[in-house]
Amino acid sequence: MNLPFFEQRLNQSTQYVGRFAPSPSGPLHLGSLVAALGSYLRARQLGGKWLLRIEDIDPPREQSGATERIQTTLACHGLIWDDEVVYQHDNHSHYEQALTALFVNGHSYYCQCTRKERLANPQGQRCPCAELTLAPSTSAIVLRNSLGITEMNDLLLGQISFGEEAKEDFILRRKDGLYAYQLAVVVDDIHAGVTEVVRGADILPATAYQLALYRLFEQSPPVYLHLPLVLGENNQKLSKQNHAPALINTNARRNLCTALGFLGLKASANMNDAPVDEILAWATHNWNVTLIADKANAFGNRIDASDSI
Repeated sequence: MNLPFFEQRLNQSTQYVGRFAPSPSGPLHLGSLVAALGSYLRARQLGGKWLLRIEDIDPPREQSGATERIQTTLACHGLIWDDEVVYQHDNHSHYEQALTALFVNGHSYYCQCTRKERLANPQGQRCPCAELTLAPSTSAIVLRNSLGITEMNDLLLGQISFGEEAKEDFILRRKDGLYAYQLAVVVDDIHAGVTEVVRGADILPATAYQLALYRLFEQSPPVYLHLPLVLGENNQKLSKQNHAPALINTNARRNLCTALGFLGLKASANMNDAPVDEILAWATHNWNVTLIADKANAFGNRIDASDSI
């Protein structure tokens, strides 16, 4: 599927390109830092680029000032990105081109069902809207997931098998006109030439949908590395939705050492007082994915915040 912006990739070589892509729905927390640090270390170890993309495609969920706060927090922790920050709100034309190409090639359809109605469809049965001619202005756009990716290889977890839900159709653009995460993240990663995606294991199920889009776009997918989740005292993952406490920038050195512990690299006591740049240099030299391999598995990939590493 030939789309003009796919031919304008930032990465024109075999250089490693990684990225960190937070949503501005709140400040960064420890779980965010673990994901950012893991992707940053991979990029620095492999002599590549580390990009920052702000995933601001869902304005109702955005928190005022979160975008600036995220960038300040990353900078205070020494996680300095390469190139200019990318904002998804600048890429709407790319998403529209991708949607048009998918529709013209018969890979999507208009749907007017509510989320509840869609979930009520028997598993494996396509929504009746797929056979109707519906008005685009009042419909969501849904992918005909004819490929149904059922397996993938993860750099940390190894071979992954997905359930039957991976074969289901999924939304590309909502009724309200907002673009779905699955579409935006794939289009943006292709355009940026991302070669490896390092992120939390909570995104693992969505990877099947994203791989289906890569195949339809006739583009090579990146390598995936899903990190263990950081759990709080209530055994829930640390997240903005669960009101995880924001990182305190004045505690950057201690925060980094704690995050490294979750990544399997235990810092010595005196490292807590070392400059941020020194901690990152030490981590870049010493961290390896194998350090967390024994703490990860395909569908229970998480680390308790009370775990002593």
